[in-house]
Amino acid sequence: MAAASDGARRQNAFALAFVAAIGGFLFGFDLGLIGATNIYLRDQFHLSDGEFGFVTASAVLGCIIGPPIGFWLCDAIGRKRTMLIASILLAIGAIVTAVPDLIGSGSRDSTLFVFNLFRFLGGVGVGLCSVASPMYIAEIAPADRRGRLGLMYQFAIVMGHAIAPLIAFFIVYWLRVKYGVTPAMVPENPWLQPWRWMFFSEMACIVPFVFFVARLPFSPRWLAEKGRFDEAQTVLTMVDGPEYAEREMAEIRSALNEERGSWAELFAPGMRFALFIGILLTFFNNWTGWSVIGGYIPRLLELAGFNRESAIGNFVVVYVAMGITTLLSMSLTDRIGRRPLWQFASLLMAAITFVTGYLFYREVSGWPILVILGLVTIPHGIALGGLPWLMMSELFPTRIRAKAVSITTTVLWLFIFGGAYLFPMITGFSQKHFLTSRHAQLTSNSIAFANTQPPTIRDSQQQLEKAGFRPGDQVTVMGATNASNTGTFAVSSVTPDVLTLAATTPITAEAAGANVTLQVGSVGAAFWLFTAICFLSFLFGITIMPETKGRTLEEIGRSWQKH
Repeated sequence: MAAASDGARRQNAFALAFVAAIGGFLFGFDLGLIGATNIYLRDQFHLSDGEFGFVTASAVLGCIIGPPIGFWLCDAIGRKRTMLIASILLAIGAIVTAVPDLIGSGSRDSTLFVFNLFRFLGGVGVGLCSVASPMYIAEIAPADRRGRLGLMYQFAIVMGHAIAPLIAFFIVYWLRVKYGVTPAMVPENPWLQPWRWMFFSEMACIVPFVFFVARLPFSPRWLAEKGRFDEAQTVLTMVDGPEYAEREMAEIRSALNEERGSWAELFAPGMRFALFIGILLTFFNNWTGWSVIGGYIPRLLELAGFNRESAIGNFVVVYVAMGITTLLSMSLTDRIGRRPLWQFASLLMAAITFVTGYLFYREVSGWPILVILGLVTIPHGIALGGLPWLMMSELFPTRIRAKAVSITTTVLWLFIFGGAYLFPMITGFSQKHFLTSRHAQLTSNSIAFANTQPPTIRDSQQQLEKAGFRPGDQVTVMGATNASNTGTFAVSSVTPDVLTLAATTPITAEAAGANVTLQVGSVGAAFWLFTAICFLSFLFGITIMPETKGRTLEEIGRSWQKH
């Protein structure tokens, strides 16, 4: 009978963590959508590299604002109510970003402004979830299961990222089969534009989240902080029985008596070191590779020769691979520990990103690129992705946890924004300064641009084939007089004197005369940057990263006094 009761309580803890983790699913779904929609937005609105990066990253700006608001809300009204407010902001953002032209004047600039503004608002909701959900899970979970229950949040993020492109794929497929909307088209009818339906689809996830979160109990540590000790003990009893509740309440009362919970305490010696570790975790979470490239997987697959529909469909495959490795991480974190997993994952990611860069340098295309991008998800899923979210809520004492997590999560979103915004520029820099192993390059004043249908780049000296250009290339153009003619464009066919570009390429007519450079550049150097950062992540793992396996939150919080 006792065994059955223990099993039921374990199910209670799992169920509570599962519902809170749905906030991570919304986080993943919302940010995962942009990886499928941004390639359509780029074609429809003829976005520059900078605009492309900002459209991709605008939601992350809201995510940066979310945690500072979230810490106050989490302390004032509780983790549960903060998640409910987050869902409302996500719903408003999802609806308006699907129809931004109905609010503005309808011009390109007005539509982009409204789109980015409400992506920002939805991002605030994601930012609130990123504070409240993992904090709730950490505070509800028993110490011996906190690792795998905490990593449910990361798993939910991954699943959200995987479901978003899957839904996007079916939307694109349905529009093609039902209405003949091909990837090269920008339909005049707004209801046939795939990206709108992709953003609308988020509502199907938000409504169930509101229903389930409304039924959650409050966090026991928040209840105790507010002096509601009887309610806190009732929740802890439901989680793991009366003995566990008595033991936890004694530790919680003791910790609350010791702590002042002020900002000054957060920046005191010891706590300052914990905060530094939390910030390093957020940096390596985002700049070891996957978090930066995740929003651009369809674009990278296009560079590797996949058509647009296949690129979005294979986006799902990549995230399924991460889901599997995250499940593995959930089973290993409480057995092996945080530090060994982190060290292994850092070295593995260094090797994989180095090979990825080499494959792009050698112009390998097709399935090998899909496979290697799938492999990038393994070290991220094992440790680099989930452990920072878990440990940010483990490192700090209860009374200052919301304040500390708001800082580390804000910094995390700053790193995410930087990665999402800068990655097109990093790859653009790589394509301008690093050629592929084929060394296809031509610099000449005989190159002209024709705004034909489809658009073309012409060389009166007929050197294009001789220079090594071929169909399927992504040709980088530098030195053109008109700004719209500078960038990287997909080539559909090649003759000695004509490069025919994809139909949606925004080209402005320009006569020959300027000293224009055409080249096939490599994005490999961008991945080698991640390789170097992964080695720094490994050094962090073997030096100052703490081990939190099997320790109560109160024990971890007190340990910083030794520093």
